[in-house]
Amino acid sequence: MKGPGIKDYLEVIENMKVTAQKEGKAFIEVNSKELHANVSPNHATMPTCCQAIYKLMLEGDEILRRPKGNTGFGSHLTVRFYVEQLEERERMFPNKKRGRPAKSEEEKLAARKAKMKRKTEDLCNLIKSWLGEHGWEYIENKDFIEAHNESQRWVINVQGIKRGRKQTLPVKLSEVLKHIEDTNTHYSIAFNDSVSYRRQWNEIPKAVKNSLNMSVILADKKGNITEL
Repeated sequence: MKGPGIKDYLEVIENMKVTAQKEGKAFIEVNSKELHANVSPNHATMPTCCQAIYKLMLEGDEILRRPKGNTGFGSHLTVRFYVEQLEERERMFPNKKRGRPAKSEEEKLAARKAKMKRKTEDLCNLIKSWLGEHGWEYIENKDFIEAHNESQRWVINVQGIKRGRKQTLPVKLSEVLKHIEDTNTHYSIAFNDSVSYRRQWNEIPKAVKNSLNMSVILADKKGNITEL
């Protein structure tokens, strides 16, 4: 059977404070061994007992005796609780905020960019943002982005992470080759950056890449874009 929890200890200590206040006392002294024997005589819940004592300490309260060891928990803990101005005084040990510290706006932006590498839609948004920063106007179609500047047309096929078996770069290139319309248009495939894609791209002869007017665009985990 489960023993008493921290709420049980808190309730007892708070009742002791209220009672002492009504009786006109200035303070009460609470010892962890005595409190534990009162609340949980049949279960070993000393750490919970001590946590409750610390939790209810207010500014001005005193630790008269500390437990042995470094844990802060033990049967020797004795605290003097002053019972005046219970509502006005701040807690001596405020609750610690759980989880990681709040991120700055810059960190949030970096996190969003890093997350963009996971899906085709998000990778597409990252590429569009990059194009806009470099002065390209673009139209988004179902399977590709068509970008324009004053002198060039650029068709970019965006390949984010999809379910199923991962395709090699040559297989993906073959799909793009089927849709090449003219040699004056620059064609690219955009991927999440990876060592395997870089290696496969480097294995394709440079003369072939130049003749097809083709490149690859890689987005790393930080959202940085590289064209090869």
